[in-house]
Amino acid sequence: MATERLLKTTLALYHDGGHPHHPQPPSDRIFASTTSLLTTLTNPLNVTLLTSHFLTAPAIWGPLAGPAATASSESAAQTCFRVVSVFNTAGLHVRRHELEEAAAHRAGLAGSAAYRRGVKEDRRPGSEDWARAVAQGADGKSPRWRHLLVLVGVLLGLGGGDKTSPQKQAQTQETLSRSRRAALEQGVVAAANLALAEHHHPEDPEHAVSRYAVVMGLNYALSLLSEHARANLQTDALLPAIADVLAGPFGFDGGRIVEAVARDPLVSLQPPPNSGLHWPEASGSFQHLRRRETQQALSIVASAGPLATMAAFAVERAASPQAVLVVLDALLALADSAGARWTAARILHRPALAPAEGAAALLSAETAQTTWPLLWQHLKKILYTAAVVLQAIVGRSLLDRALASDSVAPQLAVKALRVLHGLDFVASHDGAGHFQAYQFAYLASIDILARYPRAAAEFLSQLVAARPPATTATTDDPLRLTSDLFYLNLAEHFAAVLPVEDCDRLLIQPALPYVAPATVSALPSHIAYSPRMVEVFEAAHSATLSVLSCPHNAAIAAALGPVYAEALFASFPARISARQFRLAFKTLIQILSPPFPVYATHPDLAETLLEMVRFKALGAATVPLPANPSEAQGEPPLASSSSAGLVTEQSALVLTLIDALPFLALPVLEEWMTTAAETIWCIQDAHARGGPLRQAAQRRFWEVLGGGEMDVERAAIGVAWWGNGGGGELVLTGQRGGARFAQQRATAATTAAGGPVVMSGALPGPPANKL
Repeated sequence: MATERLLKTTLALYHDGGHPHHPQPPSDRIFASTTSLLTTLTNPLNVTLLTSHFLTAPAIWGPLAGPAATASSESAAQTCFRVVSVFNTAGLHVRRHELEEAAAHRAGLAGSAAYRRGVKEDRRPGSEDWARAVAQGADGKSPRWRHLLVLVGVLLGLGGGDKTSPQKQAQTQETLSRSRRAALEQGVVAAANLALAEHHHPEDPEHAVSRYAVVMGLNYALSLLSEHARANLQTDALLPAIADVLAGPFGFDGGRIVEAVARDPLVSLQPPPNSGLHWPEASGSFQHLRRRETQQALSIVASAGPLATMAAFAVERAASPQAVLVVLDALLALADSAGARWTAARILHRPALAPAEGAAALLSAETAQTTWPLLWQHLKKILYTAAVVLQAIVGRSLLDRALASDSVAPQLAVKALRVLHGLDFVASHDGAGHFQAYQFAYLASIDILARYPRAAAEFLSQLVAARPPATTATTDDPLRLTSDLFYLNLAEHFAAVLPVEDCDRLLIQPALPYVAPATVSALPSHIAYSPRMVEVFEAAHSATLSVLSCPHNAAIAAALGPVYAEALFASFPARISARQFRLAFKTLIQILSPPFPVYATHPDLAETLLEMVRFKALGAATVPLPANPSEAQGEPPLASSSSAGLVTEQSALVLTLIDALPFLALPVLEEWMTTAAETIWCIQDAHARGGPLRQAAQRRFWEVLGGGEMDVERAAIGVAWWGNGGGGELVLTGQRGGARFAQQRATAATTAAGGPVVMSGALPGPPANKL
């Protein structure tokens, strides 16, 4: 009788909530009583009746859909989540009761005769009968997306499984028969497909809620569906729904949280001595962010990982390439919106782009410990989700004939790179972009776009035009630096396919302010040196070298080579590290030596630049340089034995001479090996002969000769020079040795002692008198 009264009361509550003369009943009471009834009703018909009324109850669904819809996205998401939770909890209780009854029956305990696999009078229905009764309550009186929520809850409760132990997992698998589980899975898929097929006006509140319900329900159920059930999903219709949820208010909402933080009245810059960004935990923006990050009931953000996996699955299975492009457009809109809001939130730029060790000084203690990490956790979820979906899209474009066509492939690659460009403010923060999905999407998109030089040039032109303007002539702008770093790293990949004019306009000119200081370049430099900008300087040098190393840019290399060499000398060691200087100069010498076409018109240019290096090395500073930032971050050094450890400006210049030897022309190679060996002994070392700087140069010399860096002809010259030519003794002791020079030293010694000077093969003297 108590159960019957509770059933009547609950049914009344379902409908009283929609009556204008009755106050809204507490939702907790409705869901709690529904859960209790689903687990205690003994008549399956009552379970069906309860489910049917539940799915049409105005008290539950009235605020979500229809003309009187007033629920926010958080309230709607919470209602959908609680519906799944109600039937999940009920299913767990039904399954547990059935297992307890089965155990009692096997043990022969009192009351074991009450166990039944079917429905009996005054007894609770079994799992299969209960699931069938609930499914029958999902009738045509309610929308299909509500059916999906109910069926997903049942699937989670009865077939979700308890994976804490093999025994419990086995018990779960025995709860439903194979046919019943297959029917339940097909019901979930059918409800999802029918819900996606229902057409709602975009302005209808039910449109957004229904799409969120489908995406959220499948997000929980996809891992439980068999391969056969997954194959029946209408992924062409699912992809636009995923795109809407990802970018909309139920998902990342276009990065609106960044705007909310910047406009929060409690966010401020504290004056000295406690200077730094202060974002208190009590602020409204942080409370909103914490709810979305920690409560799965309020948005899809808390389960963004499985959602990205489902989106990638749908991209791979979609029959229509147009559906894939819809998702790509949604990701592009999300990235552009988030990037624009980040650009406007200037109060967040400085601490975000500061080095990890210096960011704490730009934040208050509360911000650094609580609010700031959660913001970047949210932003990194946007990046990770976008990268995983992009990986699936770009990967499919490599195999799909429609997406790989000349009319679609370049635009697809451009959009993928624009997504990564819009989210680069996240990827550049603490190395967040160093993961496999991001790198694949980035590099594969570059490879696709490189097949279309005209499209690549247009894309780079758009990025150049969209760069933030330089703020001042002496202050580094974090936003400008981030944008330039992404552009320079991207543009260098297209140097081999762009025409000469585009290489100069799109690579050389944007890199020149970073490559050439104001004292060298005729263009005014708007960049001031700071340790944080070494990475940008190195990217500019890398982009310049990518242009100079292309054979079709021989005219640029011949004209820019001396200027670039002067820029290198002026930038080292203040702007670039010893490693980058050596790498850049070695590449420059390689470009100016055979078989590159520049050597045919300017054969002496490489030797001239090496002579400049040798001359500067004689009078260079001998103070140890600071640690290389690039190597400190884990990048491999240029040579493991010579670039690690202590280095001075002078020793770096000597190592530069040695690095260039494998690329010199054959007629001058032996001469420059001798010059480089002699320069080793010009290094001012703390020890007379066995100092670490000179030893590093000697080891590097041996690596060049014996490590395979020279080709066969140059290696043969090097071996002869090292042995018979006396080069080995010159490198190791500073004195020339070898058989070739032994006679010369003996002749020089005789001449110095005043002995006769004779020529080889002269006539003998008069014969001696033998009488």
